[in-house]
Amino acid sequence: MMSLREDRLIEFLRSLAPGGDLHLQGGRLELESLAILQVVAYLETHYGIRLAELDVEPDDLRSVAGILALIERCG
Repeated sequence: MMSLREDRLIEFLRSLAPGGDLHLQGGRLELESLAILQVVAYLETHYGIRLAELDVEPDDLRSVAGILALIERCG
């Protein structure tokens, strides 16, 4: 069962994908550069996470699980 946080994140990520279809390759999100920037803005706005101040790897933003772990770690 998904948490409310996970539901909201997936809903947001779907809004970035053409037709709301998240492209997952082996659990990894297939997002374009602009979409990655939108994810960063979403995290900063909704969770107060300032990624520029953290040691964040690009892979942290390439999966739903990675983004949720980042939220937990920083939130």
